[in-house]
Amino acid sequence: MLHHHSSTDYNVAASTAATAARDLMQKKIDGGRASAAALYERVHSAVPVDSVVRGRALRFGYGDPDSEADGRPLTVRVGDGEAMGVHRHALGQMAGKAGVPERFLSELVSAPETWKHELAARTLNDFYSRPVVDRGDDLAAKRHLVRAVGGEVRGFLSDSYRRLDSRPLLEAFAEECNAIGAVPVEGTVTDVRVALKAYLPMVFEPVPNEVMCLGVEWSNSDYGAGKHALRAFIFRLWCANGACMEDALSQVHLGTKMVENVEFSDATYRKDTALSVSMLRDVVRGQLAPKGVHTLLDTIKAADEKKVEWRSVSTLLGKKLLKEELRAVRDAFESDDVVNLPAEKSVWRVSNAISWIAGKTEDSDRKLELQRLAGTVIHGKQEAEVA
Repeated sequence: MLHHHSSTDYNVAASTAATAARDLMQKKIDGGRASAAALYERVHSAVPVDSVVRGRALRFGYGDPDSEADGRPLTVRVGDGEAMGVHRHALGQMAGKAGVPERFLSELVSAPETWKHELAARTLNDFYSRPVVDRGDDLAAKRHLVRAVGGEVRGFLSDSYRRLDSRPLLEAFAEECNAIGAVPVEGTVTDVRVALKAYLPMVFEPVPNEVMCLGVEWSNSDYGAGKHALRAFIFRLWCANGACMEDALSQVHLGTKMVENVEFSDATYRKDTALSVSMLRDVVRGQLAPKGVHTLLDTIKAADEKKVEWRSVSTLLGKKLLKEELRAVRDAFESDDVVNLPAEKSVWRVSNAISWIAGKTEDSDRKLELQRLAGTVIHGKQEAEVA
């Protein structure tokens, strides 16, 4: 039976800085409840409707006046079904399968001219209605998984895509966090991915005057926009910084595909999700138990003690950051700011510079990616995948 850990099980902070930080922690918890509630509602209401069809059954169009998709720059019909809009994420997947530059199609569908919308539809119809001989890939005969919500296609995937249902996964995460005493504090929802953070309601201080909360972040995408993952999470209470850390559970949907060209029953998919639910529960317990928390605190302390100069990390970060992001992180790292960032030029400061920039990023998907990159830096895993 899982029990609620008391603060005596953990090496909690007791400094003056920690006392002041507890008020900030409570404000963070209170302020994040609304976003967590919104995530619960979205996950349970926006359930994808699936169709598995061969490419030749797809009919791309634009602004169909006989459907609710009227005025949309690009639509698609699955067999004899109603025309649906196409989300930009699904458009990118369609372009990738066909070997067509995603930017080319995106620019066509975002342009004001109707003839460009027609060209985008015609291009996709050409690729998905006939064999692509030079690539040895018959998109017309191949089976594709179409995932739609509210009349919009949000995912266009292989028929062997591992369909994990976010609803039982979210419930399992919430139940395990509640049993340990972790509190949901922030939910992030986009059209194609979700993430929920939960903190232990206590303050830690692995580095003098560096007080923080620790918790876990669960994330998933029903549309191939990221991993199903659970990561340890830190939140510095001196400022509004944070970094997602450690891929404790990382299931890449396409990493363990179901057998291709086989129609699995709903019961099979439910059993597959049930296995993932069990794994998720185990990892939440491990990450939030005192041993897991103390290991994470030791890692942060080591990152603070490892001193670095910008030139030693800029090349590796340049592979993961956009030019303007890299410039912003460099400026933050090289600045005299010792309020929003740790004082010493260390791996810990590099990580916080990244997550500080992430906090200013409006795009929710990119914000999550930057926070996760900040976490991999602490572990010395700059080459790690951030998607």
